[in-house]
Amino acid sequence: MKGSGSGALNTSRLKEEHQQGRAAGTTVVPIFPRRCHEGPSSRRGWSGLFALALLVAGCSPAVVDESTAVVGEPPAVVDESPTHLPDGGGGAPTEPPPPAACGASAVDGVAVLALNVDMGAPEAPGAPPYAIDGCWLVYVAAREAGDVSGALKLRDLRTGEELLLAPAAEVPRRPALAGDVVVWEATDNGTRVVRARRGGQTETIRGPFDHAGEPRVNGDAVVLTGWLTADEKGDTDVFLYEIGQAEAVQIASGPGQQRFPDISATHVAFADFSEDPDGRFDEDARDLADIVVYDRRTRRATPRSREGKQSFPMLGAGERVVAYLEWAPLHPEPKFGQFDLRIGDIAAPADGDAMVVSIEQAGLPYVLPAVRGELVEWVQRPAEGDASLWRRPADLSAPAAEVPGLSAFELFGPSPSATITVLAARSPGGELALRGVAR
Repeated sequence: MKGSGSGALNTSRLKEEHQQGRAAGTTVVPIFPRRCHEGPSSRRGWSGLFALALLVAGCSPAVVDESTAVVGEPPAVVDESPTHLPDGGGGAPTEPPPPAACGASAVDGVAVLALNVDMGAPEAPGAPPYAIDGCWLVYVAAREAGDVSGALKLRDLRTGEELLLAPAAEVPRRPALAGDVVVWEATDNGTRVVRARRGGQTETIRGPFDHAGEPRVNGDAVVLTGWLTADEKGDTDVFLYEIGQAEAVQIASGPGQQRFPDISATHVAFADFSEDPDGRFDEDARDLADIVVYDRRTRRATPRSREGKQSFPMLGAGERVVAYLEWAPLHPEPKFGQFDLRIGDIAAPADGDAMVVSIEQAGLPYVLPAVRGELVEWVQRPAEGDASLWRRPADLSAPAAEVPGLSAFELFGPSPSATITVLAARSPGGELALRGVAR
């Protein structure tokens, strides 16, 4: 029966437990190639003009190595240049700066890791190695010589200054950001884990699972996928973690996999593969799945049944709206070469969901759409011609429109804030670097 795997809900309340510890040590290398004359102490506040001059001149911003800091103490400055601590001392933003404080061009040219956006286990295709909220950007940097990955950094887009959140040795990936909470996947002694950071403290989210991944965050709540065994193709459930809890709690379970959750202030949405012949997400033309929405207030899960396969739900377009990818009745292999993007009212039957666009992506890199506020955004990459970034109002009140100025690039997944959309672009033979587009 379609959607039958989402019925078992865990509603227990767990005792809160405050965890403290040390992050693994490493050294950060400034992104920009050279340093400039040091300006006024950032503890008194840099002027916007001075910060802009640093960026234009190609100077290295202050880089803060948080990985060697003791929890609750200010992190050290690696290069002795002026240090701007986004929270005034603890190394973590207490809230995002006002959106008007930074422009879209502030992200331009930041080099990011290319491997993290290509298809490959254990990650979902198209999950970008960067996220933005307000004037904070979290991203996996381009890897250094000899490293298999890049370090995870938090950048203040007003000044270009950075904090090191996780060293390259942990293979940080799939970051998500909301306010002062950053979450990401990492590898800890060979195990896939989810880290959460707030107020200068980083912890590994624990729960009744073998390992975890695919985190998303809204406010103080994190939703993630938990694998019940060490098998990457094995049974998975969806878990909810509130900052300060002892561990994550299970909110949806059932036969096979429940995966790829997203979260809003009122709901969680995820893909339920319980009706699939092998019960899991893989490159299989017979795959079947439904979207399930979970009401955080009532703690009830409701399947939104449709024929075929629906997956990768998105909750960014308002509290009553859900968008998702669909393959029906047949879908190509690899699946992300072509799919439909649909959107609908969470409270209405799924058969009334509207088509936003049919998306074609000829070859790697595979890129997932993004939904936030009033806009749906996606990349088209036809077999012939350039890749392009497109937008359409989430209420479908106008046709899709191409975003100009991005032709002749490979384009990787859009990640939006309220006012800026970040995506990575690469010219032929060039490195992968971020571009910002005003919304």
